Amino acid sequence: MQFRSLGGLKVPVIGMGSASSSGFDVESEEGLRNCREILDNCLAHGCSFLDTSPMYRRAEGVIGGGISGRRDLFQLATKVWCSGAGTGRAQIANSFSLLGTDYIDVLQIHNLVDWRTHLPYLERLRDEGRIGLIGVSHYQPPFYGELAAVMRTGRVDVIQVPYSLLEREAEQELLPLAEELGVGVIVMRPLVKGAVVSGLKRQPDMGPLREWGLETWGQAALAWILADARVSTLIPATSRPQRIAENAAAGSVTLPPEMRGYIEREAQRCL
Repeated sequence: MQFRSLGGLKVPVIGMGSASSSGFDVESEEGLRNCREILDNCLAHGCSFLDTSPMYRRAEGVIGGGISGRRDLFQLATKVWCSGAGTGRAQIANSFSLLGTDYIDVLQIHNLVDWRTHLPYLERLRDEGRIGLIGVSHYQPPFYGELAAVMRTGRVDVIQVPYSLLEREAEQELLPLAEELGVGVIVMRPLVKGAVVSGLKRQPDMGPLREWGLETWGQAALAWILADARVSTLIPATSRPQRIAENAAAGSVTLPPEMRGYIEREAQRCL
């Protein structure tokens, strides 16, 4: 597994997301065992950066239970997602409690909701040593202009945006700006909730990619993103423990530009 800087924090290039489509919104014993296995596999394969949010229903609590007794082996990112100072502080306090930790590595303002209100409090938490990095996120291109404006304030360390073979809007302004400002980039939806694979109209030719250690099209799609050095880490989500090893394998691949171009051409041909 390769590692990169996320706003000064050393992180694996492949992490783990817990959006509502993942396996972390569960309450049954069977579901909780599955989540524990996912987290075990994350550790086994080096995918120790975990991203979550109060928006993802039970995910924070499930992750907190799954990492209990081994918190120091993971890096945690979560978000504040509400309006109002008091509501935000209460939500953040609940995140600390659910995750079972007194320190959160990355705390982000989810979808820019009331960011002017929350940002001063996050700065206070950072100054107190309770959080490491401050981030902002959004998933809709019409809001990327506002996201860029927040980045230009110099008050955030990290952004989280979609970036994939099917969603490339971040290339226009956000990724160049992140590079200019030294802002870390967390990529959400790197496989567009599986659509990069499930949406194939024909099978890509994996032959030229196998010499680079890429055996599946999903791995190729992840490696394509990581070939962009402006990206710090990807957070694919899954409900299948065995998927972690497949995703992690892409994190040890360094593609040359010609192979990145090849993947783009196969995506245009097959998607």
